[in-house]
Amino acid sequence: MNTNEIKTYRLIIKGKVQNVGFRHWFSDLAISLGLSGYVQNKESKDEVEAIVQGNIQSILSITEKSKHGPEMALVEGVIPNNIISNVKYSGFIVKYDN
Repeated sequence: MNTNEIKTYRLIIKGKVQNVGFRHWFSDLAISLGLSGYVQNKESKDEVEAIVQGNIQSILSITEKSKHGPEMALVEGVIPNNIISNVKYSGFIVKYDN
């Protein structure tokens, strides 16, 4: 596997992940890992969705760290899915409205 190849993953993070600073924590971590994409709350009050794009090591790292999240979060699970995307994200943002 080419470890420098750009991959795109959709992560669903479940648990107490809204109103605990999860999106900003995730965004800061994604930027520090050189990932692009976005993070947003889902309508379900116990889910956050993130699209992350970058090298596989960084994606695996953020997936692992998301299993714990910030101090106030109580993460029950992280579901990663490799997706095929023609979109090239530039930078990482927090989305506020679905």
